[in-house]
Amino acid sequence: MDINGRWVIVTNMLDILNNKKLKLYLPLLLLTISTFAVFWSALGHDFLINWDDRQYILENPAIRGLTFDHLKSVFTTFYIGNYAPLHLISYMLDYEIWGLRASGFIFTNILIHTFNGLLFFLLLKRLAGKKIWILPAALIFLLHPVQVESVVWASQRKTLLAMLFFLLGLYLYTQYKEKDHKYGIWFYLLSNAAFFLALLAKSVVVIFPLVLILFDLCYLEKRDLKALLVDKIPFIIVAAVFSFVAVKSQTSQFHGGETSYHGGSPYTTLLTMLPVLVDYLRMVIWPARLSAYYDVPVKSAIDLEVLSALFLCVILFIAGIILYRRRRDVFFWFALFFVALIPVSQIVPIVTLMNDRYLYFPMLGAAALLGVVFFGDVKGSGGLKSPKRIILSTLFLIMIVSFTSVTLQRIGVWRNSATLWGDAVQKAPKLALTHDCFGEGLMQQGRIDEALSQFRIALSLEPDRAAPHLKSEERLSIANTHNNLGTAYGIKGMTDAAIEQFTIAIQLNPDFANAYFNLGNGLMHKGLVAQALSSFEAAVRLEPDNPAFVANLRQTRGIFDSESGRIPPGR
Repeated sequence: MDINGRWVIVTNMLDILNNKKLKLYLPLLLLTISTFAVFWSALGHDFLINWDDRQYILENPAIRGLTFDHLKSVFTTFYIGNYAPLHLISYMLDYEIWGLRASGFIFTNILIHTFNGLLFFLLLKRLAGKKIWILPAALIFLLHPVQVESVVWASQRKTLLAMLFFLLGLYLYTQYKEKDHKYGIWFYLLSNAAFFLALLAKSVVVIFPLVLILFDLCYLEKRDLKALLVDKIPFIIVAAVFSFVAVKSQTSQFHGGETSYHGGSPYTTLLTMLPVLVDYLRMVIWPARLSAYYDVPVKSAIDLEVLSALFLCVILFIAGIILYRRRRDVFFWFALFFVALIPVSQIVPIVTLMNDRYLYFPMLGAAALLGVVFFGDVKGSGGLKSPKRIILSTLFLIMIVSFTSVTLQRIGVWRNSATLWGDAVQKAPKLALTHDCFGEGLMQQGRIDEALSQFRIALSLEPDRAAPHLKSEERLSIANTHNNLGTAYGIKGMTDAAIEQFTIAIQLNPDFANAYFNLGNGLMHKGLVAQALSSFEAAVRLEPDNPAFVANLRQTRGIFDSESGRIPPGR
């Protein structure tokens, strides 16, 4: 081939690379490949038997196929303290495709997370144009270690789905706000619809109207109060309704996580949450010692840690004012980080004070800010050639490689209940819950003696079960540990010890269906048929749709009738 022919090939290749569509598709392809490459190993994980997967998936008949009865059930029932029908419908679709294979459910999670990253990139591209920082920001959002919990834990599908429709709604809203757009009203209606779907996945997106107001303040020229609020009214009304539903669903009546204020008052809860905010900021920059459960000390008075956190909050407030005056486009992402923390800031107190998954929404703001910090307003590769940008670009590469390394390690931790809670025990050794859950994971693997040790440690860390002022969640936790200890004794053939533990569990939690079921099995093992029948009846009364409970009740009733000389029904 002559020189002219080679030159034609080169110029054609350059033309292809300069093609606008290719400039869009290549980053999307890079983000997709990067996400699947990092999270692919999670497809070998198991369901977590003691961290919602059992209730949401393994023992939930309502997700076993897409049927009218199942749809009716998820739209009319609270599940584990949540109203999230779209979340459960997605499991129905998974079940139709994968059955109960954990790999299929986790694959769907990874797919939705990838879509979220792509939507985030497209939103950034729409708002920031050709600036280089938007691709690094999307990479940070997709690959940051704090995202692992939301992605590889099947039960966190609700967070991923809520983000999907949140981003879609925000993108549609930005299109609606374009001047004189002929389809403006349709974009507005579709944005409302997307917000509604997001709420059907998880109530955390009640912040959406506030995010829209922030967008108007930061990206639009007109900022009068009427313009800010009038078109938000439908969003605000829907958010208010779902906020009420969320508060209702979190009560103990529906097995939710609502509790009394930590430390006994809103004031002590506020003192407790100030250091938590600092921890969240630290986790964004330095994601070390991540855990499935955190031992957060409750603050009853102002100490050095609280003062330091308060001082940092003052600095952040001043920084926000400066940003709002000078760079409102950057302030939007700065403010979004903190706005997204509002639903998990203990305004309505819940049991868990801090979780990695609580950062899934705030990471939108954090990722965008980190992108701006490292790459500024550079629009083309030529702007990266200055010494300052070369240094910052190098630091970014080091950071993203470090993040990815930690992410891969965290994915391995979430492999099963034993690996997850074994890690949590190391991070929070003084919490009974971590030992109890670790014991369940060990018992699942047949490591019964090790499990017994963990259950005993858990009980030693629990409050005295005879204490007069036990919180309801403490009473339930102690009951669960006694039930687990009884199960381990039963496996080892120590029937009397097992019966004793099941009895204690029922005394602590009279609505503990599984403890009644286990007690019935223990009593049957000793030949106490009448007592076993009573236990199985109690279990079925509490959970009438549980097939194992119903089967044991029928079998025991048949034996009892036979021993009593009665003819069992149907014979």
